[in-house]
Amino acid sequence: MITPKMVDDFMSVNIETVDIGKLADISMLELDNSLPKENRLTYVLEKLKNPLCFRYGDMGIKLEFDDNAPPIQEVLTNFLIRKKSGL
Repeated sequence: MITPKMVDDFMSVNIETVDIGKLADISMLELDNSLPKENRLTYVLEKLKNPLCFRYGDMGIKLEFDDNAPPIQEVLTNFLIRKKSGL
């Protein structure tokens, strides 16, 4: 179970000062679709340790969310429409 303290800890990582080598490498993550849906989050948390800060190879990645930003679905839809129209 994710607690508010865990979320605070996840968010507090500074991607500019963290040792990238100590972050979980998401490129090595293999999802186990045989697990029941209710167990998949636990599985990912065990593998990543921090689902908001990880690496892909040598690149550190930190996910941050803005409550005032448009939904990701809207952003991606607009991007794909522009891409398809050649803009």
